[in-house]
Amino acid sequence: MSVAQSSPGLNTGSLRIGLFTDTFAPQVNGVSISLQLIAKGLREAGHQVTIFAPKFPGYHDDQPSVFRVPSLKYLNKPPIYVAVLGTPRTTWSLTRKQFDVLHAHSPLTVGLLAYVTASTKNIPLIYTYHTSITDYTHYLKIIGGTNIIRRAARWFSTATTNLGDQVVVPSPKFQRLLLEQKVRKPIHIIPNGIDLSSFKESKLPGSLRARLGIGPEAPILLSVGRIDPEKRLDFLIDSFARLDGRFPQARLVFAGDGSARKGLEARAAATSVAKRIHFLGMVDRAELPNVLHDASVFLSASTTEVHPISVIEALASGLPIVAVQDEAFEGMILEGENGHMTPLDLTIFNERIGGLLADPQRSGQYGARSMELSRKFSIEEQVRALEDLYIEAILQNWRGKGVMRLLRR
Repeated sequence: MSVAQSSPGLNTGSLRIGLFTDTFAPQVNGVSISLQLIAKGLREAGHQVTIFAPKFPGYHDDQPSVFRVPSLKYLNKPPIYVAVLGTPRTTWSLTRKQFDVLHAHSPLTVGLLAYVTASTKNIPLIYTYHTSITDYTHYLKIIGGTNIIRRAARWFSTATTNLGDQVVVPSPKFQRLLLEQKVRKPIHIIPNGIDLSSFKESKLPGSLRARLGIGPEAPILLSVGRIDPEKRLDFLIDSFARLDGRFPQARLVFAGDGSARKGLEARAAATSVAKRIHFLGMVDRAELPNVLHDASVFLSASTTEVHPISVIEALASGLPIVAVQDEAFEGMILEGENGHMTPLDLTIFNERIGGLLADPQRSGQYGARSMELSRKFSIEEQVRALEDLYIEAILQNWRGKGVMRLLRR
């Protein structure tokens, strides 16, 4: 019998868990996808999970126990809604619900709701640091690029992270970042996970190639994810334009959507390779393995990543990866084994891509190594690590209550 199971009142087979997030379905991004996978994994492990997220007008949840907090629209493209706190419906619902542990996945209004609820009910709060807030101040429109806003974002990042009793980061990169920001709470590295079985093979081999009207001999360079400025997808277009002479049959494919798509399409249209650059828009997750398995090389130019799920999916699909150097890829991209990381330099980046396209045997070896590395990033491993952390936090909370009772005597 485990320590947790021997503790009175705690049944580890059915923890009551509240997940709080400012971004969730139908939004498609790393946090939203991660939350859906975590919730499903925890429920399959026998736990009771309630998700709190902003209301998204016109969208109806197809999964159980999702509580939508009243919201206001903040951005049009992509549509982003910010939760409004303090409404009678929200207050009444939280008053009635019982939890063993709360887990916040964002620092904004829903994250604040998690902190208030945890404090009121005197239960432990876990906080996952998914996003470097200081890298996203440009979304504040006119004032986002000013020094005072960046300093304020750093303060806000530290202050909100310290609200949690325990802090989770998906990668060592963010552990180092939070230590630099003087976060005082215990920090645990729990990598993101996915359902690896979904990406082992394609259900419709050749479907992407058929859609593009190309044969198996044409290389496909693929980018998957949000099309937003911080992803530096213009670098990929410039890179592809320079590859034209060496690989005239190659295609560059973007799967995803976002605020920078229109500008990126205009940039692509201005190149000599415009007809070989394709924007698929949002791809249904059920179709994503088909897209990945038709690709030849996975590309990334972003340096604002945490522990990108899109790269884990590429690993699980057996793709070699060429990326601009970022600490977020630590343990995911091993230089000369399953891919390459380069400076933000078009010449070096293209040399690495060209080397793989010109050597199918090496490319295949890299892909096989990617599949091996992906085994570390299963949703089952992530859920097990979270369960252990939840139980640890609950036990610490109980011990703290015991000490307080003794001090009051």
